[in-house]
Amino acid sequence: MQINIEQLLGTNVVDVNGEKVGRIEEIRVERGDNALMVEAFCIGASAVIRRLSAWTLARPIERALRSRHIYSVYEIPWQDMDLSDPKRPTLRTAKADLHHER
Repeated sequence: MQINIEQLLGTNVVDVNGEKVGRIEEIRVERGDNALMVEAFCIGASAVIRRLSAWTLARPIERALRSRHIYSVYEIPWQDMDLSDPKRPTLRTAKADLHHER
């Protein structure tokens, strides 16, 4: 399946039970021989900080959010995301089973 990245960024994601998880804010890829392969999707309000900020600016903000326990990023492996409808991505697992990225 081939999907343009711009179709996914900012898209709301729900879990297998229909519960809202967050928006796709970042997509991690690995360079293959002839293509880029998706490794993971970063979902959550705090993921946008990393995507939109310079790393030197984002790191102190990230630390402050973590210290207040309000840092919210889920890193979802590509195989745990159902993209059969790119406008409505769905996790293949429940939100309750996810762990925030450390």
